[in-house]
Amino acid sequence: MSAELPKVERKEVNPLKESLFSGQPMSALGLHAHLVKNLDDQLQIKELTSIQQRAIPSILEQKDVLIRSQTGSGKTLAYALPVVQILQNIRPKLTRDCGIQALVVAPTRELVIQTYELFVKLLKPFTWIIPGYLCGGEKRKSEKARLRKGINIMIGTPGRLCDHLNHTQSFQLDSVKWLILDEADRLLELGYEKDVRRIVDCLNERECEGESKSRQTLLLSATLTPAVEKLAGLALNDPLFVDNTESARSEFKEDFSKVVQEAISGEKLVVPDTMKQIFVVLPPKLRLAALSGLIAFEHRRKTDAKLLIFLATQDLVDFHHDIMVEALTRKVIEEEDEDIEGENESGDDGEEKECLLKGVRFFKLHGSMTQTERKSVFKEFRNCKSGVLLSTDVAARGLDVPEVDCVVQFTPPQKLSDYVHRIGRTARAGRSGRAVIFLNPSETKFVHLLNEKGLILLQDEFQKYLKPLVMKKNKPNAANEAVSDLQHKYEELIAEDQQMKEMASKVKYKSKVD
Repeated sequence: MSAELPKVERKEVNPLKESLFSGQPMSALGLHAHLVKNLDDQLQIKELTSIQQRAIPSILEQKDVLIRSQTGSGKTLAYALPVVQILQNIRPKLTRDCGIQALVVAPTRELVIQTYELFVKLLKPFTWIIPGYLCGGEKRKSEKARLRKGINIMIGTPGRLCDHLNHTQSFQLDSVKWLILDEADRLLELGYEKDVRRIVDCLNERECEGESKSRQTLLLSATLTPAVEKLAGLALNDPLFVDNTESARSEFKEDFSKVVQEAISGEKLVVPDTMKQIFVVLPPKLRLAALSGLIAFEHRRKTDAKLLIFLATQDLVDFHHDIMVEALTRKVIEEEDEDIEGENESGDDGEEKECLLKGVRFFKLHGSMTQTERKSVFKEFRNCKSGVLLSTDVAARGLDVPEVDCVVQFTPPQKLSDYVHRIGRTARAGRSGRAVIFLNPSETKFVHLLNEKGLILLQDEFQKYLKPLVMKKNKPNAANEAVSDLQHKYEELIAEDQQMKEMASKVKYKSKVD
């Protein structure tokens, strides 16, 4: 713990600011009264966010729109509300036989299901409008049955939508009036460009053949890249660019292209004002101990805290989840069970109750888990009052996990934009949040790169997150002893369990503390 680590020089930073809320009520845009009331009843939303206030009028005017705004700013409702507003107003009322009116394309299964569940809530006053979804992990036979019955709002992943385009006769796009490409930058990063082009080309062909009426296309993205601009050129027609950080809008293609180019070349990363960003420089041998202490630190600050921890690989997620559950929570849970069964009749709790993270639930999420497992974990973590979710980047984009108090990046992201997408799981919709990133001494240049993009990070000394490891049996403030005790416990678990030993070898776990 006496390692000399660099103090990173703070640079002058001029952050780019976005105002999250507009100060206007939901009723200000002329939405149906039942829709406004339902938003309050179902989602406790009464006020428009700034991006909603700017984007919804243009969408209601049937304009193609490219929306760029920070994570957690309400972009999903920015397109969902006008879609529902227009569909509920159609007379005679829509039926299942009217086919797919709105097609939403999203990059991950989790985001597809989350968006579907949002539409289910929005449509409670308008039960004749039917939402549905298509994504990997579901049985094709069941999906085909739902398609035959008829769906009006379809949400799907690109691969699954293309699969049904090729093999399911009842999946027809002739009636589509809206195409929404959600998290467009992520769609392209995940290699879905070919599938997205296939969907867009299919819709364009139907328009050219006169088989469908002209459609409105919306493209949403937290970041702008040349690839996103290229996709906009393919899918959008005479679009508007709605950016919460700029007042300029354009109704002309030439100006649109110029505005987007300027936004790409000078783009700064944007995070909510309510987020506190922290970086910690520490030696590799103390990373696991510091992570354990950080979790304890957050739960001492707030007993029902929720943490989301990002790790680079599935192996890292599995190893850190399993070893922390065993070392920090398992023993106490087993002793509590024995007490319940009457096996500990002495009434002497002693050290048996002493535990760093008593009662804290751990979850893990990564792409190699089955769809059923991922749905179950995500639902449990969303609904639990307190917990720790260890995840790969599968959970980094678009997902709305209510009231995550702290996001920890145990391993740095590959790209600067991924940093924003990861920490965007906290400080959502005006709530406060903390984002902590662990860095090796050789990785401190990452902080300067973030500074250049307009982000302000404060440095915490790693010792701050070792102090919470001290328990009653340690001497007062004896962080060195506490770290050694915890490290010894981790090493015992690895030595005694062959599977744990293999996992530790895979992730090149540093097992000694000087």
